[in-house]
Amino acid sequence: MKQLAVIYDDSCGFCVRCRWWLARQPAFVDYLFVPRSAPTLGQLFPGLLLGEKAELVVVSDQGDVYRDDAAFIMCLYGLVEYREWALRLGTPALMPLAATFFRTVSKRRRWLSRLLGGAGERELEALLERKVPDVCETCM
Repeated sequence: MKQLAVIYDDSCGFCVRCRWWLARQPAFVDYLFVPRSAPTLGQLFPGLLLGEKAELVVVSDQGDVYRDDAAFIMCLYGLVEYREWALRLGTPALMPLAATFFRTVSKRRRWLSRLLGGAGERELEALLERKVPDVCETCM
């Protein structure tokens, strides 16, 4: 595995900040960040069905699709400093804890967004008056 595509909710300030954090970490793999609102999402991932709720989705370069808590674990797995955590959290003993953590944070992400300033990606870009680095160029 050489690349993970992370499909994230670019209207959620918390999700955008998590995406920026992920992009700054030393990684074993390349990350391709694809906003959920990207008009080319269907062309990039034909046949990929996204639910109505804005879920976290990770697609490996081998075609494996991970959703929600499994996607969270995969995001960590690609990082140099967090791979051990991903391997531990992905075990049968700890996966329920990781899933509960992910669901809890996901349910409160709008509140966390407001706490962190509330802006989605478009609003943050306008505020910073610059393009967000490492975003999939074909998605814009």
